[in-house]
Amino acid sequence: MVNSLFEYMKKLPKEVIDYIIPYTYNLQNYELLHDIIDYDKTKQEVMELYHTFWIIYVHAGELEDKYWLINDIIIYANCNKPTMNGYLQHFYDIFSRNSQLHTKEQIDIFICNLETKCVETQINIAWGLLLPSERRHVIDDFISRNGNR
Repeated sequence: MVNSLFEYMKKLPKEVIDYIIPYTYNLQNYELLHDIIDYDKTKQEVMELYHTFWIIYVHAGELEDKYWLINDIIIYANCNKPTMNGYLQHFYDIFSRNSQLHTKEQIDIFICNLETKCVETQINIAWGLLLPSERRHVIDDFISRNGNR
């Protein structure tokens, strides 16, 4: 794959390459890079915690760990209030971090559509919308309720 990329690059005019190359050296936003690293690290941590507790310790059925995780993320976003009573402003604030969602109505539609996706997709999207401190809170809350099995 990399070799074929270089082969294509060799075919480009020098002027185009000279224009593109400086962009490959631009520094990325530190907060964004930290968030990406945190997303990956904490997602792995939370998945292991939930799997260990629900699948290994409780002997729950397949995917039960993931269903509990998305439930806990949504409950966290809604300030530990059941969503059947509606969404709180904190919930909308978190989901409005999606740059395509600007109104509560758009978020409501997005959530309805999200619920039709597989649970892994739901987790990836919701976990990605949380800030690193919020991800940590979800993990710490789970550990405080269930221990670090």
